[in-house]
Amino acid sequence: MEKNYSFLAERPFAHRGYHSGSLSDSGKIPENSLEAFKLAMEKNYSIEMDIHFTKDLEIIVFHDFFLGRLTTKTGFVFNKNLNYIAQAKLSNNEPVPTIEDSLNLINGHVPVLLEIKYSKFIKKNIGVFTKVLAEKLENYNGPLALMSFSLELIKYIKKSNLFKKIPLGLTTSFPSNETLANKIKNNKIEREIISNKLQFISQDWKGIKNSRIKRLKKLDIAILSWTITSKEIEKMLEGLVNNITFESYDPCLRK
Repeated sequence: MEKNYSFLAERPFAHRGYHSGSLSDSGKIPENSLEAFKLAMEKNYSIEMDIHFTKDLEIIVFHDFFLGRLTTKTGFVFNKNLNYIAQAKLSNNEPVPTIEDSLNLINGHVPVLLEIKYSKFIKKNIGVFTKVLAEKLENYNGPLALMSFSLELIKYIKKSNLFKKIPLGLTTSFPSNETLANKIKNNKIEREIISNKLQFISQDWKGIKNSRIKRLKKLDIAILSWTITSKEIEKMLEGLVNNITFESYDPCLRK
């Protein structure tokens, strides 16, 4: 694996930070919160987080497209300005963090995996979003990678040449068994991963034995896997993946 993205395999990624998730203290440490990121760093885990574009062209760290499940406010993220979202408290009374808040806190101490949540708003403003994201990441010197479920978005980011030093990847959910329709669609995705020289994929662990994964791994494309919730699943993936994204338990640290 090339040096510029070897950090993807160094230590497991805490899914949306080290949050309470489905543990007994659920709700005490909300996902994608600064508290969850602090705890991940204390435990020496890498951090996976999600980002969204707001109506006034800011970037926040948040998973859902709608504010209601996780905050005291409601409404779609892309319909709200940052000032409104700043008033939306998480369950630990923290505000929803911006990408600046999160990266200033992490400050290169552990690797970061940013998943871009691709909305119709981003699609409509893809050029603006790409430039804003590049500006936000320009002065960040820590190990960081970008991914999304949207091949269209990742291809656009790749062609922009604004992220030359940042590894790019695709979040995938290839099934174990493919229908004919699956095969046609996934053949195209596999070809695009290779032709666009993406450095990694993050694959749903349930389909990790799909033959495509083995082919991509042979091409030195890093294979990450989501979302692992037990040591039993982690053990089953040994030798098949380079790293995991986890929650609800403590995995084995690689380094």
